[in-house]
Amino acid sequence: MKKSIFILLAIGFLMTGCTSKSPAAYTLLGDYTPYWHAPERLIGEVEKLIEKNYWAVPTGDTFKKGNLITIKERDSLGWTDDFEATFDKTGESVIIKYLDEYNKSFYQWEMVKENNILVTAKEILNDTIRGYQKFKYNTKGEIIEFSAYNSNTDTLLYSSSIKSNIKKDTITRQFFNKEGILFLKYIYLYNDEGQFLRRDSYNKEGEFLYANEVKYNGRGKISDLIFYDKDKKVSAVLNYTYEYDNMGNWIKAIVKDKMGTVVFEERVYTYFE
Repeated sequence: MKKSIFILLAIGFLMTGCTSKSPAAYTLLGDYTPYWHAPERLIGEVEKLIEKNYWAVPTGDTFKKGNLITIKERDSLGWTDDFEATFDKTGESVIIKYLDEYNKSFYQWEMVKENNILVTAKEILNDTIRGYQKFKYNTKGEIIEFSAYNSNTDTLLYSSSIKSNIKKDTITRQFFNKEGILFLKYIYLYNDEGQFLRRDSYNKEGEFLYANEVKYNGRGKISDLIFYDKDKKVSAVLNYTYEYDNMGNWIKAIVKDKMGTVVFEERVYTYFE
């Protein structure tokens, strides 16, 4: 339903680099997190974010926080993992840690920058570097290609090209195996404010595979996350309601699906001073 799949998380990369990026007006929560498929703009300069998932316990007309959802329960439910994201002052993530129910990291991504430009993303599983990604930029400082490698053999696993239209409201991602043969394509759509709207996925023959799209509430936060199957029929819908902090970022969310599952999500933010 909402579960992050590590290999897809890795190839869901959308970030664009900038050679002269100053302190950000917002912080981007997306690549390498459970929100890679529906990037979220956080208000202000977030230094760290911790998100955890709990069972929602009914209390009158609302819900309260129950027990923390374990990894085994998350896998059975198809839910995303708890995580901790650390950002720099450009509003980009530098470390993403996935957490178990004991608050221990079992999987993470570490980003390496040079002159404020992302050059390498390291994939780490149980304290061992499993793979890494290298990036290629155009003259505007935007990422146009990346390649993923196996750390043990230092060999190419796959590569991806990134193309956008002039308005930057449509981004096409194509993925190629180590022989350079196309195996997957994503098309991402954005509104005039740069908010993510929809992602369509296609196989190597150009056949539609699945899609997800979002709807926003009046505060620019996701109100509905909608998934479509290969027949373009709705396969799942998640509905979100929130409580917010003084910055306007949500700190508590009640997430419901049409099957009756209700999850209480909680965030803790640390902001740059």
